[in-house]
Amino acid sequence: MKVVLFCGGQGQRLRDVSAEGTYRPKRASDAPKPMHLIGGQPILWHLMKWYAWHGHTDFVLCVGFRAEVVRAWVLSLSDQVVSEPSAVPGVPTHHFRSGDLSDWRVTVVDSGLDANIGDRLQAVRDIVVGEEYFLANYADGLSDVPLPTMIDEAVASGAVATLLAVPPPESLHAVELSTGSSQVDRIAPMANQGVLINAGFFVLTPALFDVMNPGDELVDAPFARLAEAGRLHAHPYKGFWRAMDTAKDRMILEELWYTESRPWAVWEDAP
Repeated sequence: MKVVLFCGGQGQRLRDVSAEGTYRPKRASDAPKPMHLIGGQPILWHLMKWYAWHGHTDFVLCVGFRAEVVRAWVLSLSDQVVSEPSAVPGVPTHHFRSGDLSDWRVTVVDSGLDANIGDRLQAVRDIVVGEEYFLANYADGLSDVPLPTMIDEAVASGAVATLLAVPPPESLHAVELSTGSSQVDRIAPMANQGVLINAGFFVLTPALFDVMNPGDELVDAPFARLAEAGRLHAHPYKGFWRAMDTAKDRMILEELWYTESRPWAVWEDAP
């Protein structure tokens, strides 16, 4: 399946990361969010390795902020790259032919500096519209969710869109107030309340485009329309998931990497 990765974000809450924690830019504020490093590699690399381990090596990168940084990184991955035309006029697909990235295909599409996720997906519509299913990801989080199981459930459900649903970060607390009062009756970690959040890992069908309007954010309006029609599915998962939204999140992922407790690195277990 094709894998659409949304790489256009600025990562404003990561700007207190040192420049050494990013790929190439001299200032952390110049780095697109997916190019912040975990274990010396961009989080984008970790995600692509994860998808590739599951057999999905046809990547579509939707770039925006500092697009040239992502393009330069992609071309640095292999010294044997064949460029071919893609479904987007003037945009090549880079086919890697060497090393452990052999047979990876990467298409980098400029989806606009200030575009939202829905607009970025619309920008690559011509690339994925012929697919029965395709995968998509916010490109700012890591997980060890069994992807084949998630895909199988998505197919069996007949849903137009399936999202990974996980408990919220343990640092968030739910507050319950007395009826008609500001008195707190209960406060407890949201992770223990049965609340699930969208983790940004998706299995999608091209029918999604039929419920999208120009300017729609991916989740807000289109997913609400699908939910109302009974065509939105969730894959609940209580295993490992961590988004890299802040410098603290990146520090946690770095610590996991260097203590060799990195559950998302499933490729390291391959023979």
